[in-house]
Amino acid sequence: MSRLYSLLLLLSIVAFSSAFRTQAVAVKGKLMCGDKPASGVLVKLFDEDDGLSDGTTTDSTRLGCILAKCVLSVAPLDGIVSGPDPDDVLQSMTTGPDGTFSLQGSAMELTPIDPEVRIYHDCNDYGKPCQREWIIRVPNKYIYSGTVAGKAMDLGTMNLEVELEAESQSCLH
Repeated sequence: MSRLYSLLLLLSIVAFSSAFRTQAVAVKGKLMCGDKPASGVLVKLFDEDDGLSDGTTTDSTRLGCILAKCVLSVAPLDGIVSGPDPDDVLQSMTTGPDGTFSLQGSAMELTPIDPEVRIYHDCNDYGKPCQREWIIRVPNKYIYSGTVAGKAMDLGTMNLEVELEAESQSCLH
């Protein structure tokens, strides 16, 4: 009888693990601060795991967190929501001397990944502490099956002087 349970357990584990799939995404672009390249700017590619793609959480997310006895913080100091499945950094880099960046990464998830690019910069920050944080959601059409993205989302040239309505300041990133 214990062999039957062991076999069922093994088959369940194999079936569950095969439900996870590897998904890849890539993003590239060029950052400027006015008419100068924004070199040395920190850019990160994330798989945002805790909220919806619009950055909110649902009652079921909160309930799942309560049942898992975890702490769900919507706005911690580092700007990353913590909970049962923290955000995954897929790749991180600083922009080159010409302001360009190219990020790619993959994650194994049961559900579709929610990729986003986070840009941390001091362009036109008027001496505020920490850095301005831009969050750019990556559309689903740039998510590919496997470990390598078929095509990178090209953000083109972005001027960091722009003040986004929903941007924030981040001290820890």
